Amino acid sequence: MQGIDKREHLNLLDAFQKYENMSLIIATAECEEDTKIRTDIAELTVLYNNFKLLLAELERCTRDYESKKRATRSILHKNLRKLHTENKRIAT
Repeated sequence: MQGIDKREHLNLLDAFQKYENMSLIIATAECEEDTKIRTDIAELTVLYNNFKLLLAELERCTRDYESKKRATRSILHKNLRKLHTENKRIAT
């Protein structure tokens, strides 16, 4: 699974902040590209935040799965040993 690089996202936000600061200093009229950049950055931020939430959920599910797998495997092997012992006792 390919993730989203946190450093790359932060660098993009830094670049946008520099762009915003320069735009305020120069005080040019807002053009269509400025609006698109702001909209795209807002959407990227929402997507990044959703990604982080989903990644946290995936990690939680992975931990829960591993825990349940260990517990189930332990019970299964315990019962297999019992059955194996019982089978030996019956066979003799």
